[in-house]
Amino acid sequence: MAVILGLNCYKHDAAVALLIDGKLVAAAEEERFRRIKHYANYPEKAVDFVLESASISPSELDHIAFYMLPGLVMRENISYSRHYLLKDGGINFLLSQLNGAKKMRAIQTIITNHLGSSLKARVNFVEHHIAHAEAACYCSGFESAAVLTMDGVGERDTSILASFTPAGLEIHSSSRFPNSPGIYYSAVTKHLGFIPDNDEYKIMGLSSYGEPEFLEVFRRIISSTRGKIHLNTQLLDIHMGVHSAKFSKEVQRVIGPRRVPGTEITSLHMNVACSAQKALEEVGLSLAEYLREVSGMNRLVISGGVGLNCVMNGLIEKESGFDEIFPLPASHDAGTSIGTAVYIHRKNYPEIPLVPPSSMYLGPEFSEEEIRDVMEMARLGWSRPDDLVDKTAELIEQGKIVGLFNGRMEFGPRALGNRSILADPRREDMKDIVNRVVKHRESFRPFCPSCLEQKAHEYFEGCTIARYMNKTYPVLPEKISNIPSVTHVDGTARVQTVTRKINPFYYDVIDNFYKRTGVPVILNTSFNVKGEPIVTTPVDAVRCFYGTGIDVLVMPPFLLFKDPGERN
Repeated sequence: MAVILGLNCYKHDAAVALLIDGKLVAAAEEERFRRIKHYANYPEKAVDFVLESASISPSELDHIAFYMLPGLVMRENISYSRHYLLKDGGINFLLSQLNGAKKMRAIQTIITNHLGSSLKARVNFVEHHIAHAEAACYCSGFESAAVLTMDGVGERDTSILASFTPAGLEIHSSSRFPNSPGIYYSAVTKHLGFIPDNDEYKIMGLSSYGEPEFLEVFRRIISSTRGKIHLNTQLLDIHMGVHSAKFSKEVQRVIGPRRVPGTEITSLHMNVACSAQKALEEVGLSLAEYLREVSGMNRLVISGGVGLNCVMNGLIEKESGFDEIFPLPASHDAGTSIGTAVYIHRKNYPEIPLVPPSSMYLGPEFSEEEIRDVMEMARLGWSRPDDLVDKTAELIEQGKIVGLFNGRMEFGPRALGNRSILADPRREDMKDIVNRVVKHRESFRPFCPSCLEQKAHEYFEGCTIARYMNKTYPVLPEKISNIPSVTHVDGTARVQTVTRKINPFYYDVIDNFYKRTGVPVILNTSFNVKGEPIVTTPVDAVRCFYGTGIDVLVMPPFLLFKDPGERN
């Protein structure tokens, strides 16, 4: 038996994955257990979960894989120290970077202290972008593909372009810090008054409300030629990381000063977001087109934090010339926990075939008894409908907002129908209602349409399979009036297609809603509120249910209303 534990930590989005005989049996992000978004430290609870879920003892681990080369991180930071030391706070920044690398270097001791003396497996260090690439190739199920990674920075690389075949990865080109698309986008996030390394998706949503008034400025800041990214540090200095990144005075004279958090979002800010997003899209498309040329491949996989930019992914799918693209659902650093394990498996067990996962439902699940115990402990009332699927569809049709807690938790940032909030997409006001009274978030934020996969082409232009909400598609003009609350202001939608084989309960809810209304789509958003991770346990679900405007909580086979009089 080949048992490999992959993990990442000490930057952001700490996570763990467990690979047994080439099969991904469990994966989870530490934030879900700690209830702290983007939790970065050692993922003790996630390690415990994946081992317990597979009934694996520490002594049975053959290898541990880590997502970074800490020695290279140290060398790269020292080589850049001339940039740090010339700036206020530079020495403290350098020391913090070196301290982070020191923690990574000590991961063997840390995990041994956690799991005990029976642990014999040694830690294997894997290059960061290789981990991103391996995760995407493995999860795609493709035998061969072109590979595009983009993020803030690994040890030193910010992007790689490669070809993947059964023989392994062949790297065609790479970009190095400070030529970083991820830190560029985070700097825009900070400039617009949001939290960098956290709120980038808000900029993507906001960009659709603006016009590319400042596109030429941002093209001067970030560009690409023949597979390499170029960032003009005279216009945007990012040498001390995103939290110290600042646009030059020349740029600020054009795009305006930094927005104070919490103040009004104006058309100026919308136009900045739009321009910055368009410039990133041009870079991503340019890299993909070059990669298509040099690789000769017909399929493309995308990973790295920038790979979560679903608008860019949709453009690449439409215009890059590839027949098929697969953005990794967990493109952020959490996904490297999978990639490190896969890399070590390929290296040590080539005779054992890798089996791609059929879904991202890889986290904890809870039995009927465990759910009942929580409800009894909290003295909640519930019902147990004979046909919970149709009852759920009926409640959505009636305009109720439904929390759905079912099966194994999703791995990655998207709720895919197991930890989701559901609502009627036909109601034009539903987007504002869910944003205001449930999610407690900005009004410009869009929601995902979950659609029966065989019906997707009837609602979304060019959409056939899109199971992970990581690509956008135009809503067909004649269908916009049918699903206004999941149609973004620019007429697009970030689609999830659903099949009965992968998620039977969720599929049947949508199918029953379709039978009732003639619309094979429901509004889906993650089961959480602003600032909190997606719910993990029944306790988390109940707490979120009672702390928000969610009307109904579905935890199969149980149904909960806040008002006991509504149970029937």
